[in-house]
Amino acid sequence: MRILFLYYFLFPQLSQTQSIETGLAAQFFKNQPVLWEKTYVGLWDDVIPVQLELVSDGSVCKGYFYFGDIKNKYVLSGTLKNNELKLEEQDLQANVTGRLVLNLSDKLMVGTWYNSKKSFHARLNLMEGATPTVSNYWVRSYGSKNTPDESILLQHKEFSDQITTRFYYKLLNKTLHGTSEIKDEENFSQEAVLEDYLHHRAGTLSSWKSNEKKIDITYKLGTIEYNKSLDLLLQIPIVQETFADHWMAVDINYPKIDKPDIISWFRHLVDTFIVDIQAKKISKLEEDDQADPIRMAWRMSIWPQFDFLNEQFISGKMHIKNSWDESTSSVPFTFDLKEGHILALDELITDPIKFEVLKSKWVKQELVKLSSGADLDYKSLQPNDFTLMTLKKEGFVFATAFDMIYGIREIILPYTELKDILSPKYFPL
Repeated sequence: MRILFLYYFLFPQLSQTQSIETGLAAQFFKNQPVLWEKTYVGLWDDVIPVQLELVSDGSVCKGYFYFGDIKNKYVLSGTLKNNELKLEEQDLQANVTGRLVLNLSDKLMVGTWYNSKKSFHARLNLMEGATPTVSNYWVRSYGSKNTPDESILLQHKEFSDQITTRFYYKLLNKTLHGTSEIKDEENFSQEAVLEDYLHHRAGTLSSWKSNEKKIDITYKLGTIEYNKSLDLLLQIPIVQETFADHWMAVDINYPKIDKPDIISWFRHLVDTFIVDIQAKKISKLEEDDQADPIRMAWRMSIWPQFDFLNEQFISGKMHIKNSWDESTSSVPFTFDLKEGHILALDELITDPIKFEVLKSKWVKQELVKLSSGADLDYKSLQPNDFTLMTLKKEGFVFATAFDMIYGIREIILPYTELKDILSPKYFPL
């Protein structure tokens, strides 16, 4: 039940139980009375979102079974006896693709899905008429319009009850980060324990929304206490999509920015990894012609991390994790929100050659410090390992690829070190 409950937050696009096919009774029981017509939503194998639409005359049940983003439809037919459903599943070419054995209890439906050979099975957890849960994921930027350089707050609502916070305070001249649950959804109250980019504890931040346009914050670090009412500068919704069938599931979250070039960038990224996972499926079938083509074998998740957002820029990384080798890769992005295009390095600076020299020198000297003083392992790293570039309030951020133990390690090159070669079009931030 815990997993089923979590489903309604993670896959809200399926938890809205609007009818996909109308008039089921007319399709399956023409000119015959029916006892009920119901919709159920839930999870297949505790992973893939599914939806059932069924109509019954009391002894016979018929309907449709939908996987993932409701693009994969199967036809169901079978019997109902003593609250036990036995259904045969067919694709749209009338091939038998599976069998379902389900028990009805009040509004719950639980049971098992079997493939056509009964050589593999998966658990089904479903609920009738689930209350729609709004997918209100977003990233917001707050700051003071009177003192814009003093502080900035970036909040990313990742899940129904979780917020990732990045907080910049000029007195510290660094961006701190933390993750916490919302304490009061209605009034939006939360408290986050913050860390710096070396994962050293760096105070706490309490925040609560006083209205839709303002947020009040209190930051504490030792004897430092900072209180401010910040203005909402920008909000960008997060789009969530799930592509799934019996074989694979891909979850995708990305910012919705209505600029053609930016939309195209994210769309291309999504399509690339969908092609990758389909190629993985084909490769597996070629290796073993006895492989079962209707078993869910792999899963991929794609989600954003935001490093910076203001009216000019949005910058961060798209993280991609797969289940076949548990690898996590990252793709950095920096966009010009005003003009709506992807920003290259040579647009942000006036002298790329000098920039590379300054970057190399800075990263080398920082690595010397970090190798002896940081809690993380920096000794094995070289300057050319810092390949991911994004922006933060205090400077350019160069990060390594994801490490299973240490995560992503960063080095920040301050804008003050680059003041002579920063593009006047974009800086100072």
